[in-house]
Amino acid sequence: MKKIIFPILSLIGCILPLLTACNTDIEDNPVLHEAETFVLETPEDKLYDLGEAQDTVVLTCTQPAYGFTAATTYSVQVSLEETFVDEAEGVESNYKVLSTTYTSSTVLLKPAELNAAIVELWKQANPDVENYIGTVNPVYIRLTAVITGSELGNSVSNVIKINQIKLGEVVSTLAPPEEMYLVGSSIGTSWGTWKPMVSVNGLAGEFWSMVYFDSGAEFKFGKFEQDWNGYSKIHQFNDNAGAGLSDSGDNIKVDKGGWYIVYLIAEVNGDDYQYTMNFYSPNVYVLGNTVGDWNYNDAYLFSVPEDKNGSFVSPALTATGEVRMCIKADTDWWRLEFTLKDGETIFYRENNAVNNGWTDLGEEYSLAANPGQTISLNFTDGTGSLN
Repeated sequence: MKKIIFPILSLIGCILPLLTACNTDIEDNPVLHEAETFVLETPEDKLYDLGEAQDTVVLTCTQPAYGFTAATTYSVQVSLEETFVDEAEGVESNYKVLSTTYTSSTVLLKPAELNAAIVELWKQANPDVENYIGTVNPVYIRLTAVITGSELGNSVSNVIKINQIKLGEVVSTLAPPEEMYLVGSSIGTSWGTWKPMVSVNGLAGEFWSMVYFDSGAEFKFGKFEQDWNGYSKIHQFNDNAGAGLSDSGDNIKVDKGGWYIVYLIAEVNGDDYQYTMNFYSPNVYVLGNTVGDWNYNDAYLFSVPEDKNGSFVSPALTATGEVRMCIKADTDWWRLEFTLKDGETIFYRENNAVNNGWTDLGEEYSLAANPGQTISLNFTDGTGSLN
């Protein structure tokens, strides 16, 4: 069991001779015990109907033995198997994490959210069976805990079994969000600018944005302005760019400064959204006739500026034609493309129909170029130029 002595109190206790020694003054010098586990009680043994009855499963636990009382955030993991398997390379996890988190040791699970998670697991286990409604299943649950607003105190409870859970139809009145915003310490006016994200063409609930973060910058996101969602709302982070993402008082903290593509997926999960946040390297490409290649080719990768106000610059174009540009993420390039409207304003394709080229939207959206020219893009102010 590890012990972390709070540094300031330890320093005072150990240096000043008039104070009591560090290891004897527990009340004034609290010691954090990294508790590996804590107790989750088995709820009442009965049939829980998550369909028409909308029965609520009530869980109770004891706070991890941190050595002192601390505000604690609990997450709920649900599985159809007693042994929980974490995701690893080539191995998928066998449990779902509910979107809702709790700060009380009494946890009232939302019936619709719990039902949706179990149904998804049930379908994975029974791919050839269509009707899950009304089936009764044993379900296994465990909690994870962390000291609120920190990365300390990570702990996992014992696994409990609920013998009878009756599944209901997954019904949701939610639709994927049509807008998404970012706000933070290094986005526009600090914590005042809500930067609209770009909709991914044809993929509802998926958004991206090219953002420069200072080292240690923090940010949140929302479906609309003043919709303050933070670290705890993200179901899964995929840091593909080595940005170093962490929780800082429920803000999302970026350890390594620089340019990144933030790609956010909002999936309907019962009566709430489940978010996945991906960070990608800031790769921007020219494709198409002006370079003779419709695939991602590093020979036509834009250079990346070192600071917030610098410009991304393309290699010299090799042929005459209409410029096609995009970022790179784990989807089709044309879902992520943009142009320079009137040759100077970055215009994102989003869900506009660009079937034969940008002239489908009007001549002002089409950027015609010649061999030897380059393109500059300033994502901070949303402008660009053909040089």
